[in-house]
Amino acid sequence: MSGHVHGGPSLGSVVRLGYRRRPGGHKGETGEEYLEDVIDEEVSATDQTGTYKIVGGKSRQDAENNTAENGHVSGKKKTTATTAWGSARRSARRTNQTPAITHKEWKNINEQKCKSADNLRQKSAKKRAEAQKMMEKEEAETLASQEKADHRLKERLEETLFWTEEVEAELSRWDEEKFKLAELRNCLVHAHGQTGRPARVADKCIRLREGRIGEDKVLDTVEESLMMEMENVRLWQMRLKTAIEQIEFQQSQNQSTIRLLSRDLGVKARAVSIDSTCTQLSNTNSRLMKHTGADLVAIPPSWEEVTKSKISASRETREWSQQLRADVETLIRTACTDLTRQWKATNTEFKDHTENLRHTLTKMQERLDTTIAEVNAQGCEIDRLKGAIQGKSAPLKVAQTRLNMRTQRTRRGRNAWTEEKTDSPQSALVGEVTTILDSLQLLNQHLRQAEAAHKSLLANKAKLEYDIHVKTNSLVIDCNKCMASRQ
Repeated sequence: MSGHVHGGPSLGSVVRLGYRRRPGGHKGETGEEYLEDVIDEEVSATDQTGTYKIVGGKSRQDAENNTAENGHVSGKKKTTATTAWGSARRSARRTNQTPAITHKEWKNINEQKCKSADNLRQKSAKKRAEAQKMMEKEEAETLASQEKADHRLKERLEETLFWTEEVEAELSRWDEEKFKLAELRNCLVHAHGQTGRPARVADKCIRLREGRIGEDKVLDTVEESLMMEMENVRLWQMRLKTAIEQIEFQQSQNQSTIRLLSRDLGVKARAVSIDSTCTQLSNTNSRLMKHTGADLVAIPPSWEEVTKSKISASRETREWSQQLRADVETLIRTACTDLTRQWKATNTEFKDHTENLRHTLTKMQERLDTTIAEVNAQGCEIDRLKGAIQGKSAPLKVAQTRLNMRTQRTRRGRNAWTEEKTDSPQSALVGEVTTILDSLQLLNQHLRQAEAAHKSLLANKAKLEYDIHVKTNSLVIDCNKCMASRQ
């Protein structure tokens, strides 16, 4: 075997043997020379040119190079390696004795060294192959892990974008719901303000009707309707105010939910930005850095459940808001219907009452007219009766004077009783006086009755006039004042 064996030492690189005498020799061996094998060099392959490095000394070439490089060293001072090399060559040339080992042993030694070199090389090659396989495996695992991480990042990015769109859609629906709820609150506030007018009108009518006089100042159906309307308005005002408070509370809840969704949307936008940047990173990026401890930061895996719960809570809150809007709209419609019904009922009561007042006033006016006519007629009758009584005064006086004069005549005569029996004029005068007195009594009786009737008629006339005044006052209050303010 010669040459190189797989880059290792060749068989041509044999061990150089130096021979030298033992200084002084041994007893019984004077003049006898022996061979002492001295291994001056251990050869190891250094490069492809076959140049070997001496372990325990320097090669001749190295010594010469060192000598050439250090030209200032004198010839008397040679290096130790050069001296040993020259001594060994000279000793081998001078001596032709047989070495201490055989050629076979020398061959076995070289074969063992070659085998050892081959084993070392094979072990090294095996280690290199294992290292290469391990590197390839690790590289494949790293690439697979990186691809898996990229895939997970893309999936996470898609999921984040999906839930971002869901949150944005939820926020857009919240914008519509927020606008509708605010508009409904404005309508509710307006309706609550509008209920003040019926209350003010009803209160004004009640206060105006307190100006009624006489028997009209009673708790009639109009008064009851006005009081019922006032109570109804107060009831609806309380309900509307409660609805306004409920809407304001719901608005605060909605605002909290919107704020929570907006915050979550901002977090997701940041996550999308970070994950997008992460998916764009590659091994060739020049700005990559090591971040110790970054693998210890754990993101909770329940983020999707948290987002679902937030959206579910948001939808539930929006459903409550929509239900509240429906209830409030129904409340407003019911309030308008009920207040309008009560308003119309009160107006109907007013109309019926004013119609009754007008009808009663008409009847009273007719009675007053007939009473006035009767009073006038009765006055005329009294005047006639007084005239008749006055007319009876003269005949009565004449008859009584005649009787008085004739009575004096009979008292002076002696035969008065006899004359009286046969005196027919006297009897006629007595009858005349009696008749006139009876007539006067009858006339005075009729006069007293006529005067009493006249007095009653005057009283009735005054009462009718007062009642007409009362009814006129009530009619003016109900028709001209109350109804005018309820138009």
